[in-house]
Amino acid sequence: MKKKTKEKKKQNMPEFTFKEFTPEEDRIYTEAVEKFREAVAAGKTLRQAYESYVIADKELEKLIQVDFLKIMIAERHFARQQSLEEVANTLDVSLDLVKNTHKRMLQEVGVTAANQFGREFGSLDAKAND
Repeated sequence: MKKKTKEKKKQNMPEFTFKEFTPEEDRIYTEAVEKFREAVAAGKTLRQAYESYVIADKELEKLIQVDFLKIMIAERHFARQQSLEEVANTLDVSLDLVKNTHKRMLQEVGVTAANQFGREFGSLDAKAND
């Protein structure tokens, strides 16, 4: 019976994969984030910031744009204590987008921490059964 419970818990845990960048992708990522930051600092909206730096690889572009929104939420909400509403208003994006991205960020952190804990200390289920 315990095995089914463990399998069910694994199914409920979201899966996240983090892309490994090539040196060229890393260069593009760094440059794009820098350009997006400059645009936002100059008072541009998030969409305008994204339009300020075109990336040929559309899959990489989407990934960088999603990450940049996460960076803005981390810096503004967590570091500067701005409300999610303020972040959304400043960037001129929907509050739902900011809230959903924030939720995803917290899930990613939780899963990453749980995985790291598991690598370092092993499964809690295995220890509980000892």
